[in-house]
Amino acid sequence: MKLRSQRTYIFFLLLSFLFADVSESISFAPAIGLISRSRIPFFLKRITSSKLFSSIWNKFKSIINKALKIGDIANGISDLKEYLQFFGYLNSSTLHSNFTDEFTENLQSGIIKFQRYFNLSVTGQLDKDIYNIISKPRCGVPDIVNGTTTTLFKPWWRNAEKNLLTYGFYPENNVTDDVKSLFQDAFHRWSNVTSIEFIETTSFNGSDIHIAFLTLDGKGGTVGGGYINNSVNVGSIYLDAEEQWVLSNEDIVEDDDVDLESVVMHQIGHLLGLVHSFVKEAIMYPIVLQEKKIDLVNVDDLQRIQQIYGVNP
Repeated sequence: MKLRSQRTYIFFLLLSFLFADVSESISFAPAIGLISRSRIPFFLKRITSSKLFSSIWNKFKSIINKALKIGDIANGISDLKEYLQFFGYLNSSTLHSNFTDEFTENLQSGIIKFQRYFNLSVTGQLDKDIYNIISKPRCGVPDIVNGTTTTLFKPWWRNAEKNLLTYGFYPENNVTDDVKSLFQDAFHRWSNVTSIEFIETTSFNGSDIHIAFLTLDGKGGTVGGGYINNSVNVGSIYLDAEEQWVLSNEDIVEDDDVDLESVVMHQIGHLLGLVHSFVKEAIMYPIVLQEKKIDLVNVDDLQRIQQIYGVNP
């Protein structure tokens, strides 16, 4: 079964707004349904109308290995700046709509930071290695927040001593039993290394974790994200309904197939306090790779989750 639908890019930090009014403008698609928003707040318009990801690869290709110098102008640089700023690599207060196509010292610093984090050769240029990463689907949560890749995690649920969290699916998504079973297995894997139990509830609004398939940015680009709203003690997992999702009992056979369980495991990790890892084998690696990673068997994820919960894997 492949789960698909439509597009609209949604900034993950504003996800609390979306879930506060999730019933706005609903349409349906086979098997899963989708959420479509006809009215977009003004502060989202510059993001939803942007050309991030799928529509800018050709521009990026034109400046690969071009050996640009500070002050050079090249078509596609403004899009590269937008990408790097969104995921935390570019130090800039400039609004997305005001980015220029000038190759600046600030941009070069952002490229170098990106190359170092992903263990690439440091060239300060948009080379083939960078392109091979940014052209892949990825998690919509930034890699760097407030200048750091680390965070001090505190339980966000109402009763910090409670070791039981409920999760609910947005009802209009009409999630199938196969998908629910996949989520159950993913939660169980994290439960084994945190001592936290997860139980599905039919009450979406009353659950600790809200799960919804939304219209994001189409195939590729961002596949979803995890968000914690501390003001209302709710965690959210959102997934792009248009991705060509592959379930646990299916093989990845096409270039745009995305293993749903790996992505779900990743987003649960965010809710449990894990930030992105730059270890390719880790569940928390931000880039979606074709190979499946449905088990917590790598040292990186296990060590970091143990630092938070102190549970021996």
